[in-house]
Amino acid sequence: MFDQVKQMKDAFSQLGNMQEKQAELQKRLAQIRVVGSAGAGMVEVTASAEGTIVNIKINPIMFSSDDSKMLEDLIISASNEALRKAKEAMAHEVKNVLGFNPKDIEAMMNQMNPGGGGNPSV
Repeated sequence: MFDQVKQMKDAFSQLGNMQEKQAELQKRLAQIRVVGSAGAGMVEVTASAEGTIVNIKINPIMFSSDDSKMLEDLIISASNEALRKAKEAMAHEVKNVLGFNPKDIEAMMNQMNPGGGGNPSV
């Protein structure tokens, strides 16, 4: 019985540490910026590691073109690249701060519940 109490105490202590680490992680993610570009740098999109687009730069030459579809495609391409890099930066920071990769936890949960998906009914 005392072992169970000690395990519960340890679990609550780790929970407190996890909350501190989560706050640190959020702060770090908000500060990280990544850039995606397209059209040889004609369009650049900046995103935070939180996955929010924070800036778009378009070379003025693109506005003199009559091909708005090309500009739209470049914006989409640069945005997707920036968001992909943001996702990678987030995974890297999560691993550095929390000490594990979220995909590892997901894989472990899938192994524990191979029939899976969704929440078990209560």
